[in-house]
Amino acid sequence: MSNEFYIMLTIAVVSGGIWIYKKSKSAIGTVRKLRRAFKTVCLNPRSTLTDEQCRKLAVGALYASQQGAYQNSLETGIRSELPKILGEWWGITCRAEAVEELQYLCEKGYRYYFPFVWQAFLLADPKQQDEVFQQNMTSQEDYDKITVQLQNLQDTFDELLACKVIAGKDDLRRYGVTGWDAGRICFLARACCEMGYITESEAWHYVDVANELARSELSSWRELGLSYVIGRSLWGGKRAYNSVMKDTADKLLVDANSPWVKYPW
Repeated sequence: MSNEFYIMLTIAVVSGGIWIYKKSKSAIGTVRKLRRAFKTVCLNPRSTLTDEQCRKLAVGALYASQQGAYQNSLETGIRSELPKILGEWWGITCRAEAVEELQYLCEKGYRYYFPFVWQAFLLADPKQQDEVFQQNMTSQEDYDKITVQLQNLQDTFDELLACKVIAGKDDLRRYGVTGWDAGRICFLARACCEMGYITESEAWHYVDVANELARSELSSWRELGLSYVIGRSLWGGKRAYNSVMKDTADKLLVDANSPWVKYPW
């Protein structure tokens, strides 16, 4: 046989080996993620954070539980998943995009829209609902966002009642969506820090902002969880798996390893 044959055979074997390695590595990563996703509380055994720092990170506990991330360190423990979470889900691939999104969540988020979503939700006439939005939204982008949020709330209201996130319409206003914004700020800051988009000190700044937001509007871990689920329902509608998120919040309230159990509000 010619040397060319052996060269081609070698290339094929090497290429096949690389393909198998990548597939096996991906499969192992998937198994690890699934295993951790079924655990409500994942802890970093190498964490050196203080109790106060862990208490602050607990504002993002629901988001961390969703992703199977650590609850007790800035490090998430899911480094291989962060390019997808940040790049595909958030559109963040660099420092500028990270800072822009974090600043948006800190200054605006879903909190900006919710008073008007609530006001429109109480109205039965679509024309009156639209008047609320026309009078208060200052851009087409904001108008488009708020109309989607209202539709999602209308679509999921019965589900929120059924899974006992709320007992009635008044609970929507009582809990609001600050927990949703605060939880996302907290986890996003951790993820952006781990990817090198922001510094550790900047990450802690955003975690502090998330804590201040949550504690200014809510009075317990339970209320934080309910507020997070309400905000998520406005974000994702029927695709938000509200009953699953409510179940996760309930587990965080009773799991002995949960930061919501270990640390006072």
